[in-house]
Amino acid sequence: MKIRKQLEVKKEKLKKVKPKKDKLKKEKVRKPKKERIKKERPAKQTERKPQPKKTGNSRKAAKDKGMGLRGIQVKLIGAFMIPVILFVIIGFMIYSKCSTTLNSTYEASANTSVGTLEEYLGLGFENIELMATRLSINSAITSYYTGSEVKSESMLMDAKVALSNESTADKFIDHIIVCAKSGTACSEKGAIRGDVYNAFVESEEGKNVESEIGMGSMWISSHPAIDEVTGYDSDEYALSLVTVLKNNSNKSVGYIIIDVKTSFIQDILDNAQISDNSIKGFVLEDGSQVLSGDSDIKFTDTDFYQEALTGENLQGSKEVSYEGADYLFTYSRIEGTNMLVCAMVPQKEIMAGAQAILRYTLIAVAICAVIAIVVGSVLASGISKAIRKVNRVLKKTSDGDLTGQISMKRKDEFNVLSSSITNMIGSMKDLILKMTNVSGHVSDSAVQVGTNSEVLLEVTKDITEAVDYINSGISQQAQDTESCLEQMNGLAERINVVHENTDEISEIAQEAQGAIENGMVIVANLGEKVQGTTEVTETIIREIRELNKESIAINSIIGTINEIAEQTNLLSLNASIEAARAGEAGRGFAVVSEEIRKLAEQSGNAGNQIGEIINHIQERLAATIETAGLAGESVAFQTEALNNTVDVFKNISQQVSKLAEDVEKITQSVGGIEQAKEDTMNAIESISTTSNQTESASEELARSTEKQLQAVEVLNDAVKRLQMDAEDLDTSVSIFKVQ
Repeated sequence: MKIRKQLEVKKEKLKKVKPKKDKLKKEKVRKPKKERIKKERPAKQTERKPQPKKTGNSRKAAKDKGMGLRGIQVKLIGAFMIPVILFVIIGFMIYSKCSTTLNSTYEASANTSVGTLEEYLGLGFENIELMATRLSINSAITSYYTGSEVKSESMLMDAKVALSNESTADKFIDHIIVCAKSGTACSEKGAIRGDVYNAFVESEEGKNVESEIGMGSMWISSHPAIDEVTGYDSDEYALSLVTVLKNNSNKSVGYIIIDVKTSFIQDILDNAQISDNSIKGFVLEDGSQVLSGDSDIKFTDTDFYQEALTGENLQGSKEVSYEGADYLFTYSRIEGTNMLVCAMVPQKEIMAGAQAILRYTLIAVAICAVIAIVVGSVLASGISKAIRKVNRVLKKTSDGDLTGQISMKRKDEFNVLSSSITNMIGSMKDLILKMTNVSGHVSDSAVQVGTNSEVLLEVTKDITEAVDYINSGISQQAQDTESCLEQMNGLAERINVVHENTDEISEIAQEAQGAIENGMVIVANLGEKVQGTTEVTETIIREIRELNKESIAINSIIGTINEIAEQTNLLSLNASIEAARAGEAGRGFAVVSEEIRKLAEQSGNAGNQIGEIINHIQERLAATIETAGLAGESVAFQTEALNNTVDVFKNISQQVSKLAEDVEKITQSVGGIEQAKEDTMNAIESISTTSNQTESASEELARSTEKQLQAVEVLNDAVKRLQMDAEDLDTSVSIFKVQ
């Protein structure tokens, strides 16, 4: 009754606020929007905290500080510099590729040039060797130096003419000297006064020649002993070919010495077009050399020359360092000798073309960089001015001043941007004016909605309390019903157990009745078997007694046999005596009588043994008769016990039958109890189902009431937030300057 009165009071309160019902419905429809406002409010309040107002200079300083290297001017210049940087990278790639290609090309060219020099010099040296061969077989020379002992001036003159002809025909030749063991030494200029042959042979060079030349030719760098005799200058020739002069017996009689002009080799080296500052040289086996170039290098003192000299390759090249400078060293060895044609080309000359490409690339890059910076600066300056104008107006707008205007003479996208910003500011002005008018209406509506929501909140709380009270009673009823149901379930389980046990007892009684009947049948069979056993026992006793009589008869027969054996033994003894009396005539009869005596003894022994056996049999038969008598008595006792057992089984069968009848009565009683239990269970389940449905309905009502209470609380909070937002809206709108 108390709850009903409270509900009636709440209804009266709701009637008082009924004219505002439509307004409340509108607020409920707008509930999602209020929740969204609630989530956004903290950030909104944070943004509206009062901040110190910046001056124009401080804003400008902050703006300039924010630009720095991130300004559009720097970015544009950087964008223009990207192709310049790519151009630099391409230039360096071209330089690297050109330097590699030029180095390879120059190396191949230098190798070719040095190889050509070597081939040219080798060809000249081959011609000199052919010349020496021709002179060694020249008739004028051989007739004078290897012929008869008579040496005339005309023969010497003919030899001189032959030498002169060969020397004039070949521009390589400086001097041709022939000296022998006999005769006057001669050159292309005439006879040489002095012992040229012995001077040469006794010199160090001559000794080396004699030890190594054999019967052929060899190259030497100089012959100072001959020069001293002839007065020739050793600087005028670079090397000399020494060839053996042989007589008709193919024995050495002297030497033909051909000097090669130093100037000729020097001209060849000087005219070789390898490079402007290259060093070229022709190095002999003993280390003597002819150089061309601005250097006094001693090739034999360098490691790279020694490596080339001792290497297996006749031609090659290598990058070397000499006196702090880098060179390309290339060489070619004259085949069959250890004489080398060498050249050293400075690396800076090889790389001169690539260096020129690099210089031009750097100049072009510098020009492009300057152009890019100038163009970027001009473009960036114009763009920066336009952006600064826009930023000034936007800054005023962000501070609440909507009176700013943008005037721009550009005809590009910045003009469109300035027009759009101006239109945006105008639209913002209109919006702020409308918001100012709306904020007043919102404040009034928020006050009215707040009053109604408080009344609705109180009514909803009272309804919630009443529903909670009802819900608690229903819950208690459901618990009691559940407890009763559980107890009935326990009772039902016990009844089921009793019913099951009764069924088991009935089954056991039936099984016991069957077992008793089987036992009685078995006992009856056992009685029959015992009766048969009694009869068999009596028959055995009669048969044993008859057998005892037969054994006594056998004993009498055995006595007769023993008597016959004794008589036979006596007769055989008498026969033996008579045979002995007869002498020789009765010997055969004596043998027969002896055999008869043995048979009589054996028969007597056998009869005695049979008598002993018969005695043992009689003793066993007597014991058996006694045992059979005892068995007969036992069978009589068993028969009596069996009859008693049959009586006991009959008594048990009667008791079990009575037990089965009692168990059947108990089973019928338990069935009635189980039926009553089923009816009780159905009634309790019906009550429980009704309680559960009532509880579910109560819970659903409680949830609905709780939702209504939450909705009213949310509505009340939303109204409060609406009032606060209206105040904030008034405050926010007031900061804008529209006139």
